[in-house]
Amino acid sequence: MSLNFRYHVLKSVKPYTIYIPQLSKSTLRVLIQISVHYIETKKSSADVLELAINKIKNAGHEVPKNFCELFTMVLLIMQIYLRYPKGVVKDQELRQCLIDDLCFTDACAEDLTKVLINHRTTLSRNFAETKMERAKMLDVQWRINISLGSTMAQLDKPTIVLHFKLNNGEHRTLELPLSTFQRLRFNVATMLSELQSLQNRPILKHF
Repeated sequence: MSLNFRYHVLKSVKPYTIYIPQLSKSTLRVLIQISVHYIETKKSSADVLELAINKIKNAGHEVPKNFCELFTMVLLIMQIYLRYPKGVVKDQELRQCLIDDLCFTDACAEDLTKVLINHRTTLSRNFAETKMERAKMLDVQWRINISLGSTMAQLDKPTIVLHFKLNNGEHRTLELPLSTFQRLRFNVATMLSELQSLQNRPILKHF
C-alpha cells in the first residue's frame, strides 16, 4: 500500500474511529450517498443532512448519535482516496486499511471499497472540478457568543462564531463549541508547524 495514503488516512480519520461502533451497513450507504453529493456539488446543507437522517428513520433504523462525525469520516476517506492517481492504492489494500486500521466491519469495508472502485472515474472527475471551483477566503472575523440563559450551565458554554468573506462575494458563518474551536486551532497550528519544517529542508531551499 502507498504509505502516504495510509499515513494521511490515519492522521485525518483516526479521531473519528471512536464512533465506528455506531456505523451500520444501512447508515454507511446513506453516508456514502451524501458524501458523493458533496463531492459532486460541494454542498452539504442542513437540509441534505436532515433528508439523510429521515431516510434512515423511515427505513426503521436507528440514527447514530454521532451521525455528523461519521459523515465527516466517510467524506474524508473518499476525498483522500480520490487525491491519489488511479492504481496507486490497490483494491485489497484499501479494504485492509478500512478493516485493520479503522476497524470497519467486513461488510462496511466492502461497500465503501466497491463504490470507490466502481465509480472511480466519475468521482475523480467531479472531485477535480469542484476543487478548482471552490471559493477562496479573503477575510475572517470572529467573536465569542455567550447565551444569557436562565441557568449558570448555559453561561458556561460559550461558542465561537467565525465570519468568512470569500472571493466570490459570498459570506459564510460558522458557529463552533469552544472545545471544537480549540481542536481546530490546534490542528491549524500543527499544520503550520509541519509546513515550516518542510520549508526548512535543504532540498526546498533551492526553489
